[in-house]
Amino acid sequence: MLLVAGIGLLWVGCGEEQVARPEETVTNRIVAFYQSEEDFELGLIELNGEREDIEWGSEFTPQRPYTHVRLSAADGAGDPGPPRYVSLKAVYTDQHLYILAQWVDSGPDQLKDVFVYVGPDLGAPIISCAEVGGETICDSLFRHAAEDSLLSPAWWTRAGDDDKLALAFEMDPAFDDRAGFSDVGCQVACHPGESPPFGPMSGGRIDIWYWLAGRTDPIRNLFSPYDDPNDPAQGIPGYLDDWYIDRAFGLSPDPGKPGYWRNNDPGSRIPKWVYRCDDDNFCEPTTPDQCENEFGESCRPNNGLAEYYLWRESATARFDLFSPTDTLNQATRPDMRKWQPGDIVPGYLMTYPRGSRADVRGKGGFEEEVGVWTLELARRLDTGDAASDVIFDPDAGREYYFTVALFDASTRSHWGSRPQVLVFGPRDGEEE
Repeated sequence: MLLVAGIGLLWVGCGEEQVARPEETVTNRIVAFYQSEEDFELGLIELNGEREDIEWGSEFTPQRPYTHVRLSAADGAGDPGPPRYVSLKAVYTDQHLYILAQWVDSGPDQLKDVFVYVGPDLGAPIISCAEVGGETICDSLFRHAAEDSLLSPAWWTRAGDDDKLALAFEMDPAFDDRAGFSDVGCQVACHPGESPPFGPMSGGRIDIWYWLAGRTDPIRNLFSPYDDPNDPAQGIPGYLDDWYIDRAFGLSPDPGKPGYWRNNDPGSRIPKWVYRCDDDNFCEPTTPDQCENEFGESCRPNNGLAEYYLWRESATARFDLFSPTDTLNQATRPDMRKWQPGDIVPGYLMTYPRGSRADVRGKGGFEEEVGVWTLELARRLDTGDAASDVIFDPDAGREYYFTVALFDASTRSHWGSRPQVLVFGPRDGEEE
């Protein structure tokens, strides 16, 4: 038995992993523990995907236990396999709610719908043969024609899906013609065999927080623009996409702009853009000391992201489309070279999200040695957008029903939980 951060992992035989079973009694009640501003400063939660005892408590703080949430195919969609557990903790301050989620995974999946180059190695000598004037000529005269084929769908394929975790909070009592959210959770919005399979309900509203390991997690954005850009107190987390469900519109994004969009035209099987140093303001700045992003942060190529992601400082900026002249794969900087089989181009572009769609901040980290995802997230208790977001009032004595869903390199097949209950502990720090 291997215990990791309160999660019990049972390993048997030839590396085969059984269901991760918590060592504590499973409950559907998670208590958010209050920290005053002074106490919070002592154990400041940095949103970096790394759980620290000083942030979340340890075996020496039994008043802050994990809540182990059981997820199964019965409460999700399809049949992804045996049940799993997600272990949760929560902390709140006068302004924010913080949630820690940890779960077992065989490995991190952080690329979604990437374009994989399957054409010839354009850097290798090519001897092309053709009949010309009754003679067979074999040389490299046809290199230009081959490079034109960079825009051929035959030279590209798509691969990959990212890991995901979703939290769904009931805003107004939600129900369908069978039951209510507090009884069956997200099943009130599931419609197997229909299109869309998830969305409209008979009544009520649900707030969806959607963490995407390959599309929202990599984005680098200050938790607060008032932090020191070179040493932000709470890290530079990504975010969780913010959606809601209601009777009128079904599943809809919150107002604002997303931080990612597709890197291809509808129906196209080739990338629309590729990484170019000339498109990256931070690639080789001529005046590094004066080069800053919108938060005043020092220059970082591709905004600090690995270059198999594609960053845009602004979603409205215009760049030249991928063309046959882009014979160099510049994402391999500093050793730029011509395209080789297996090279990848991201399936999505990334930028700063805007508006209510960017209310939930978070960062995931994967521990390879033990195979555990750690996700730390935060959101203001009151976003000011009651139409799209659940508004938390710690002093109201209310129980907030929510569910958890887990996706392992999939978009449809997932594990889901029964309804869970979030409550806010007293502000005096005493146990309930």
